[in-house]
Amino acid sequence: FRLPKSIAKRRKGQKTKIERVFRDKEELPLTSNLNDPIMAALNTSEWLIVICSPRLRESMWCKKEIETFVALRGRERVLAVLIEGEPADSFPDELLYRTETKTLPDGTCEEVKVPVEPLAADVRGKTKKEVLKAMKTEVLRLCAAMFELNYDDLRQRHKEQRMKRILTASLIGGAACLA
Repeated sequence: FRLPKSIAKRRKGQKTKIERVFRDKEELPLTSNLNDPIMAALNTSEWLIVICSPRLRESMWCKKEIETFVALRGRERVLAVLIEGEPADSFPDELLYRTETKTLPDGTCEEVKVPVEPLAADVRGKTKKEVLKAMKTEVLRLCAAMFELNYDDLRQRHKEQRMKRILTASLIGGAACLA
């Protein structure tokens, strides 16, 4: 993903594109020890995008990845994408709760789970067309969070880019017809 030029110009010295994305399903080596490659990827990652479905809550590896990343980069750098099910059934506890240490009146400490609202995109739909339409919107929403931009700003710039492409294609098609 590359930011529109009008926004990129204002971000001197800051990132203007997402260059590399690690996807564990396609990039993990065939080995019995998956811990090292995953840990290396988590250590070099700026963001963690968690694909959430009811099956996610059952995965010990995913739970460990989320816990590790939150310890490394913080909860605010974890984004969730809801692909099926309801949020309560699909989001893991690591995204729904933050553990805090509370000091009791007698001086002892107790750990309590505090509910938090995860930053999440919703791409659920009844048909593939609905999912793809939601995906276009939600990708912009996720990118806005990653670049720390206002979603509406990014959406307007994206629409402007699309209109310019359509206009350019129309002009080239018209010129070709005239020729």
